[in-house]
Amino acid sequence: MGYTMKKNSVDNRNMILYLSGKFTSMFGTNVYAFAIGLYLLKLTGGMSFALNLALNTLPKLLLGPITGVISDKFDKKKIVVLTDLMSGLLLVGLFIFTFFSDLNPLPIYITTVLLTSFNTIFGITISSAIPTLVNEDNLIKINSYNSSVNSLSSILGPVAGGFIFGFLDIKYIILLNGISFVISAISECFIDFKAYINKVDDENKNTKISFIKDMKEVFSFLQSNKALFSIMIISPMLNFFFISVIIGFPFILVRQLSLSSKSFGIAEASYAIGMLVMALLFSRIKEIKKISMNLGFFIISTGFIAVFIGIPSLGVFSNFSKVFYSIYYYIVLFIYGATNVMINMPIQLIIQKKTPKEYLGRFYAIIRTMANIAIPIGAVLYGFLFDRVDSFILLFISGIIIVFMGIYVSKNKLLHNA
Repeated sequence: MGYTMKKNSVDNRNMILYLSGKFTSMFGTNVYAFAIGLYLLKLTGGMSFALNLALNTLPKLLLGPITGVISDKFDKKKIVVLTDLMSGLLLVGLFIFTFFSDLNPLPIYITTVLLTSFNTIFGITISSAIPTLVNEDNLIKINSYNSSVNSLSSILGPVAGGFIFGFLDIKYIILLNGISFVISAISECFIDFKAYINKVDDENKNTKISFIKDMKEVFSFLQSNKALFSIMIISPMLNFFFISVIIGFPFILVRQLSLSSKSFGIAEASYAIGMLVMALLFSRIKEIKKISMNLGFFIISTGFIAVFIGIPSLGVFSNFSKVFYSIYYYIVLFIYGATNVMINMPIQLIIQKKTPKEYLGRFYAIIRTMANIAIPIGAVLYGFLFDRVDSFILLFISGIIIVFMGIYVSKNKLLHNA
């Protein structure tokens, strides 16, 4: 009884510190990202805005695999606290810089590259640390709350960013984000990152880095674990085809249906709210049975949602008002956000439960790097195609491919027992 109470106390403290710290830094980052985007658009136009977005992706591709090795070899707590602290000091430094020089695009670009580099190291390390923060019984809960924090900050951040941008000079928004990182780093100092790590294994951990050898170890392990190997292949493929929805729905809403920017904004918020609601509901689940069946069902559902998003472009609702179209997309995107949670959560649980802790950082690095490659390729391809091919045809084909992937997953016996 005493051990159980102590275990729950550690779990609760770790969850509260982790989630509060993450929300603080993510909220500040979303406020900053939205405000700095508006600033660049007003300052120089679309080109600098697009370049800043591109620079936000580059470090993720270059640093991903390296970060995985570092997070597995060294003290995760030190990495997490240090990267958050460096992000905070970087932004405070940029704030001080604005008193001596105009804030032109160049220092913003440099800050973007460095900030994304720190965030990439932080993100992979903290993701691989989650199974060491709480007992396995609380993995569903912490993953659900983690998703809720992501959704909530993505909803509130841009709203607050737009509001604050109208009242504060951009340099003070930069300072606020810098302070949010420092606060997050302070809270992470009190997290027990070794609550569920075997002390003997930790003391005997090899900290020597041989990048090729270290990555070979993970791939050798994946070859022997077919369930995780399937996840590694499926995840980036799903991300690639999900891009059809991410590009397709704004293209149809804005370009083809001529809905207002307000309707478009609410539609995007509906997606985030769907994720938030489902993540909170998911936290009440104690155990997922027949993971492959559940995962397959929601992947199939997402495929049909892609088709539904394309239907209005056919003109079948041409007699209806724009209010109808707006409500239609609010509902569809809410469901899309909810199904995404029901896809991501089981995948996260399989990875966390089936991957040895000493490989988690590298495995997350592989998954994220493949996703970061698949997403821009998908974005460029679908961006090109939506200007030349009928929207419904693209979404229908992508949706059907996703449906077949869902059927494959639901029948995958390796995942069934994961």
